[in-house]
Amino acid sequence: MDASDGRRTAVYRIEAQPGEPRLSEAHMPRTAEHLMIGAGRALAGPAGEPVELGPGDYLTHPGDAPHVFQALEPGTSAVIVMEHR
Repeated sequence: MDASDGRRTAVYRIEAQPGEPRLSEAHMPRTAEHLMIGAGRALAGPAGEPVELGPGDYLTHPGDAPHVFQALEPGTSAVIVMEHR
């Protein structure tokens, strides 16, 4: 999606099981990620400072730095909105 002010957004739905963390490299400069947990628990956020999140929790963090997502419970689901400015 493109906004009239030049921002681009992408929406992703995640369904994950416990296991190895998924480490994502930095995206383009000025990218922000918005994450909301729907079910389960996850460890997510900046690679050096992830936080534990549960159902209904919301986190925003820079997407232009390495970041991580790791499901902590079976059936963990989340929505990520990636915003490129």
